[in-house]
Amino acid sequence: MLASHHVTSPTTSSSNDNVEITATITLAEPEIAQKIGVDPGTGVVLVEMHVLPKTDKDLRVSPDDFFLLSHDDGERSQPFEPAQLAGRGALVVSPAEGGGTKGGHHGMPLGEIMLGGGMIGAGGSGRGPGTLSSKADNKSAGDPALLKALKAKQFPDKLTTTEVSGYLYFPLDGKHKLKNLAVLYRGQAGRLDLEFQH
Repeated sequence: MLASHHVTSPTTSSSNDNVEITATITLAEPEIAQKIGVDPGTGVVLVEMHVLPKTDKDLRVSPDDFFLLSHDDGERSQPFEPAQLAGRGALVVSPAEGGGTKGGHHGMPLGEIMLGGGMIGAGGSGRGPGTLSSKADNKSAGDPALLKALKAKQFPDKLTTTEVSGYLYFPLDGKHKLKNLAVLYRGQAGRLDLEFQH
């Protein structure tokens, strides 16, 4: 029987004079669990990033340089911190009143989450239109094994002149087609859009 030519984790790349970036996206939960070594649960997109500086100057790279864009609904999300993702099993997330995103707000699909009394999310303050409210069970300390695995493979925050690689863990609500997803780079080396259209 012939192997399927369907690519479950497509790779795309983009570059400018300063940097070359390659991204491989994985949406299937079993495949994400296999790559991380622990199952992070539903609602997570795994993106393997490779960033290659093209000059001899130090380049600051960080998970905060990247956004996941869903073209079908216009949502832009920043990656989870490992502690957010490992502890989110204790969260109960529900939509707030309103909807849509405000200008200048990154609009994380999981919104600004109250976790242990502190606000996490993509910035902003308070619960405004387009955010989600949630309640945290403070009795839960999260998943230590998942936290360790996520930290070990996370894309680093560092200065570099050589290639850097690692995983980014993006939140994504609902079903989305790969052709409607893109990774946006908005970092020190400029602005690049990495589309996953076949």
